[in-house]
Amino acid sequence: MEKNISWFKEQWTDKKFRICMVVVLASGIGLTAIFSVFSYNILKILRYLILYAALFLTAWIDQGNKRIPNKILKVLLGIRGILIILEWLVFPKLGLAVLISALSGMLLGGGMFLFAHFLTKGGVGMGDVKLLAVIGAYMGSGSIMAAAFLSVAASAFYSIVMLLLKKIKLKEEIPFAPFIFIGTVLTMALGM
Repeated sequence: MEKNISWFKEQWTDKKFRICMVVVLASGIGLTAIFSVFSYNILKILRYLILYAALFLTAWIDQGNKRIPNKILKVLLGIRGILIILEWLVFPKLGLAVLISALSGMLLGGGMFLFAHFLTKGGVGMGDVKLLAVIGAYMGSGSIMAAAFLSVAASAFYSIVMLLLKKIKLKEEIPFAPFIFIGTVLTMALGM
């Protein structure tokens, strides 16, 4: 825990991080309002806000270090397990459906990107595969496809623009978690 606090203090000295944190907090408030308009229950709102905050941290770390920490993914899975139990207790008739949706979302998100990992010979990293599996557990089978599509579209758009501006080379690797963050937030905000 002390190491995490130390990391956060170190990041806080970076002006870009502070600006991003303010934007993320303001956006979180906006997302909460949108979720209320969609008539989401409090547990779904909490689930999405936890995912939103963790995805920001994951994207920040990935863009700096080009790696996605397993520690964050494990914590997210543990929290999702607790939330599934709470959702089952609060909505007993929907409990099994929530569990099945989370598991199938996990398999679908992780499976698609695992296939892409092998297809690209490691171009899509295993961290991205695991991250999409965790997002699938949070969003369920109904939304993971939209999140994955919007993530890939955001990445493609960025890559094309950067190639045209000659800021990156064709074979250059870019961190994917920031685009997963964008695609997932767009999916949540659009109610997909």
